[in-house]
Amino acid sequence: METVIGVLAAAFVAALVIGMTVRAIRAPRGQRARAAFGPLMSAGETYQELHTGQRGLQDSVIESIAEQEQRPSRTDGDGESTPRDARG
Repeated sequence: METVIGVLAAAFVAALVIGMTVRAIRAPRGQRARAAFGPLMSAGETYQELHTGQRGLQDSVIESIAEQEQRPSRTDGDGESTPRDARG
């Protein structure tokens, strides 16, 4: 039984290495590391989300961008290009 588990674990690791290698080879130059390790990083982030109950980095970034798009900037509606602190 221990031998079977060892063989299955080795096959799983070999499949991961082969998959990462294929993704790295097919990716465009300059994005190979991201393409190869992207699924592994996503799996780690999902595990962390499930383990801690907090949102992951990607969800936090998306929410932050959405909030910034909804919030007006300091110069919207002023009609002036100088910040409020510089006006006297």
